[in-house]
Amino acid sequence: MQSCESSGDSADDPLSRGLRRRGQPRVVVIGAGLAGLAAAKALLEQGFTDVTVLEASSRIGGRVQSVKLGHATFELGATWIHGSHGNPIYHLAEANGLLEETTDGERSVGRISFYSKNGVACYLTNRGRRIPKDVVEEFSDLYNEVESCESSSHSMDEVSLSAFGEWTEIPGAHHIIPSGFMRVVELLAEGIPGHIIQLGKPVRCVHWDQASGRPQGPEIEPRGEGDHNHNAREGGQGGGEPLGDRRDEDEQWPVLVECEDCEVIPADHVIVTMSLGVLKRQHASFFRPGLPAEKVAAIHRLGIGTTDKIFLEFEEPFWGSECNSLQFVWEDEAESCTLTYPPELWYRKICGFDVLYPPERYGHVLSGWICGEEALVMEKCDDEAVAEICTEMLRQFTGNPNIPKPRRILRSAWGSNPYFRGSYSYTQVGSSGADVEKLAKPLPYTESSKMAPMQVLFSGEATHRKYYSTTHGALLSGQREAARLIEMYRDLFQKGT
Repeated sequence: MQSCESSGDSADDPLSRGLRRRGQPRVVVIGAGLAGLAAAKALLEQGFTDVTVLEASSRIGGRVQSVKLGHATFELGATWIHGSHGNPIYHLAEANGLLEETTDGERSVGRISFYSKNGVACYLTNRGRRIPKDVVEEFSDLYNEVESCESSSHSMDEVSLSAFGEWTEIPGAHHIIPSGFMRVVELLAEGIPGHIIQLGKPVRCVHWDQASGRPQGPEIEPRGEGDHNHNAREGGQGGGEPLGDRRDEDEQWPVLVECEDCEVIPADHVIVTMSLGVLKRQHASFFRPGLPAEKVAAIHRLGIGTTDKIFLEFEEPFWGSECNSLQFVWEDEAESCTLTYPPELWYRKICGFDVLYPPERYGHVLSGWICGEEALVMEKCDDEAVAEICTEMLRQFTGNPNIPKPRRILRSAWGSNPYFRGSYSYTQVGSSGADVEKLAKPLPYTESSKMAPMQVLFSGEATHRKYYSTTHGALLSGQREAARLIEMYRDLFQKGT
């Protein structure tokens, strides 16, 4: 790897190494999703001033992505606030008036019916026949496909039933935010000064435990006190001019965050919020030294899958006013032993389309879901191909050959996105809640007085044992890691006041 540059200060004992520049520890947060923003906001509110948030993509929000088309807002990522009693996402949305326009059809108690108003679900076969709902409910495969989309697994065969019970449902109704889930993200970001968040700033490697000896990574040239907090949205990359090789052992920082643009940001603590999917692919090269064996094993055992949405907008509805969804049942799959389809039949994993309601807000739009390996195949197709296949499916199942192609298609692609590699986590067969705890455990594990504590912390929905896969789990995990640092420095901060 090419030589990179860094900025450095003097060091002291492991705990007070962070008290540089007016007694402030330096914290770098990797990722500007709900977890990263919640962590940064909590730290800033408690008096931390040297905080930097590095976001690889060109936007904040992570797996929350609201897209506005015309007067409507469509959610490519998180859609529902799951539960209201004690849910921090709900309370934030409620306190800021985000739920005032939520209709009764956009509140759901118990099992969620995506977007749809109260009405009739139309169960259709690939031979154009409509069948009673009570008959369909006897088919476990249909249930399996719906459940696997909700769990983000390829099929329910991959979900550990013994660990599934650890997931905790928050009581109360589920809610949709009409103005977009991104409003919650924006509310979190409002409390964070713009210069703290750097967009388009992917991280290559986190070099930790640097102060206990020689660096584990490449030779890094010190840079002095460069302005690494400069806002990337204003075209700056941070840093100053190289000062030459003036580093000695007393100038070591515990952690060095090496960015893709070759800037190296020294820090006392790093909060890593990257998704489990990215950790699975990149942990071996992303951390130097490598992660402990038990954390690596937990990363491998826990599951993350892809659940994508497909929105189809039509000029006029071809469905009846009483229809709230079109559910697909393939008659030729009764004896099927697998839920994995060959790539050319990826569309068979789409179990139906929901009618978005009210039409005054969304227009005439159907929302389909696809998960697992078939979702990854779908992501490789272009919009025209997906629109054509979905139209043919609708014609086939309704028996109406005159259904027009949609005038517009919008879809997600979480599985192939290099910054996510999946939608959300689940407890895979062979995993347990203990693996979630191991994933969340800060580094280093040892409490040796010679090692700076809490160098690398982990947050994100996959690190919350009770609320994994949810937005409130992500937010709470970010606050949890911030609380570790707040508690760690409480006495030292009080001495300085």
